Parts: sequence; structure tokens; C-alpha cells
Amino acid sequence: MANDEEKTTVEASEDTATADGASAKGGKKKLIMLGGIGLVAVVIGIVVALFVVKPMLSGSSGDATEEEYTEQTEASEESSEHKAPKPKKKPKKRHGGKSEVLIYAIRDIVVNPAGTGGSRFLSVSFGFELNSPGLEEEFAAREPVVRDALITILSSKTVAQLTDAKQKEIVRYQIRKRVSKLMGTDELVGVYFTDFVLQ
Repeated sequence: MANDEEKTTVEASEDTATADGASAKGGKKKLIMLGGIGLVAVVIGIVVALFVVKPMLSGSSGDATEEEYTEQTEASEESSEHKAPKPKKKPKKRHGGKSEVLIYAIRDIVVNPAGTGGSRFLSVSFGFELNSPGLEEEFAAREPVVRDALITILSSKTVAQLTDAKQKEIVRYQIRKRVSKLMGTDELVGVYFTDFVLQ
């Protein structure tokens, strides 16, 4: 009988050891699975940070120019309310009484937007509305300088800035301000996107 009790005790201890080994193996599997899930979560966090958060943060540099644009627009509106309006040069009249509009076109500017690593490109053409026929000749003579300024401004913008309508207006304002400064004139009436392809 004592022999039977020893067999039962030995069998019970073997069953307990087997159960402990099985739970240890199951615990290791759970630990590996949880570690894998944690690793996947970290990778997803890094991807989100690189492709979502970083472009949003790099767009914050455009916020300063947006504020500058808003402040200057408001200042010009306030100053125009308080001062007598300045007489503007009127464009020459064509046959039939319609005013002549001078547009100087700069075509086929191709740049890689900022932050794309050369994987995306922007092809754009511009029309500059001029207030003076003499300015058209100066534009033709200084076109390489104007093209360089356009390339510099456009290549500093991210895809998000180039696709947002408000940011596009800021880009248009920056281009007008820069080109007016390069040409040394205030007779640049408007800047128009005549072609805009972003791929």
C-alpha cells in the first residue's frame, strides 16, 4: 500500500511539473506576442511621426509668413481708409474703350517641393500683370533672375503648403513681393498661376 502511495505521489509530482512546463511555455509565447505587438505599435508611431506630424510642424514656418501677410493686408486696408487714395496709372485704352492688360508669362518652372526627397514635382507657369509697357521689356531682360526667385520660393514649400488654398495665396503674395523688389517697381499689378501640376 505504501508502494501505491509513492506511485501516486510520484505521478502527481510529474503532472505538476508537466503543467508548470506547459504554463511556462504558454507564458513565453504570450510574452513574445505582446513584445511583437509593442514593436508594431512603436513602428506605427514612428511612421505617423515622420509622415503626418513632421509635415504639419514644418508647415508652422509658413505661419509666420501667414501672419505677416495678414498684418500687411490689414495695415494696407487701414492706411487706405485714413489717407486719400493715390492716383493710379491707368492702362492705355484699346479700340472699343477696353483697357489694355499687359501680361508677361513665365512658363514651365519645375521644382521638387520641400520634404519630398525628389519623389514629387511641381510644374507651374505664371502670368505677371504689369502696369507699364516699359516693365515688360525689363521683365524680358531679367527673366533668369525672376525664374531663380520663383524656383527658390516654390522649392521651399511643402506639398501641404502648395495644395492648401490659403497657403497658395500666401505663396502668390511672397512671389509678388519678391519680384517687385527684384524689379525695383511697384507696378506689378498681379501674379497669376496659369499652369499648376503637382505630382
